[in-house]
Amino acid sequence: MKNLIKKIVPKSAKRLYRAKQTQLSIIKDYVYDYRKFKRESASFKLRSKEMMQAYILKEYHAVEKGLALREPRPGFGGPRIGALADIVDDYVTKYGVDAITDMTVYTLREYLNFDEGHAQVAPVLKDKLERLLLRCDESTLNKTGGTKMVPKQDIMDSLNFDYERFFKSRNSVRDFSEEPVPTATILKVIDTARYTPSVCNRQSWKVYVIEHSNVELKRKLLNVQNGNKGFGEHISSLIVITGKLSSFFAYERNQVYIDGGMFAMSIVLGLHAQGLGVCCLNTSYAKKQYEAFTNSMEMDSDCVPIMFLAVGQLKDRYSVAISERRPLTDIVEVR
Repeated sequence: MKNLIKKIVPKSAKRLYRAKQTQLSIIKDYVYDYRKFKRESASFKLRSKEMMQAYILKEYHAVEKGLALREPRPGFGGPRIGALADIVDDYVTKYGVDAITDMTVYTLREYLNFDEGHAQVAPVLKDKLERLLLRCDESTLNKTGGTKMVPKQDIMDSLNFDYERFFKSRNSVRDFSEEPVPTATILKVIDTARYTPSVCNRQSWKVYVIEHSNVELKRKLLNVQNGNKGFGEHISSLIVITGKLSSFFAYERNQVYIDGGMFAMSIVLGLHAQGLGVCCLNTSYAKKQYEAFTNSMEMDSDCVPIMFLAVGQLKDRYSVAISERRPLTDIVEVR
């Protein structure tokens, strides 16, 4: 009967039906994304420790950036810095002093030190900041925030390698050796990737490393990803990169993917620098796939998938797709 109906129904009706189904699917996915962003982001209220941390990082880094200008404006950002101090004070009451407050109080101390020669900070704000710094006991901390001077020669000395050759030698590898990848090597690479730029220094990343021996979890995760057929069973380690919506606010609905993508690329290049093979596996999920992904592994509720990285040891010789690049003129306009 079904085959008969297919023959009877005109092709134009079939195309219309498929178009409507696609349209409905897009609407469902957008509604799902909207509800998750509304529920998990920091758009409405700082309801959790992580949301407060995201706000503090965003605001203290604005002070750092102001101090790093060629000619900082004396007394800049008074109302904003006052609001930051209030949130930090509340944070310390709830969660105590930690790395986040360390960064902030040293930045605020540098802000006050800068003002000594200008006297543009309002006395009320100055008193508020001094009380906060005293509460956080900055004397016991190592300097972790504010600004620093960087000699140009330090940068030039770090560039003594063929960057173009290194960059162009990377390929997506799908033909790994059977030798396991040490987890310590992966963690070393991720540790370095922490220095990837992120919006207002929020570092909204969460990485799950699935080790070589955890075959069952790798299988479950790869089963909800449609780009690993034919080589998934030979992947040594699987890196699941996610971004945390709790670090973002209403005007930043896409930023989690931008920051997450930059972070992922740092890991990819870091693994390449260790002589490992890597293949990026997309996690552009529709609602149904996304739910299957979240059911595959316990993770923070505010996490959204950025991508998987399939990691393995390189064979002495292996085949890769050429993946020819489009001409530069196709992707660049100089104006």
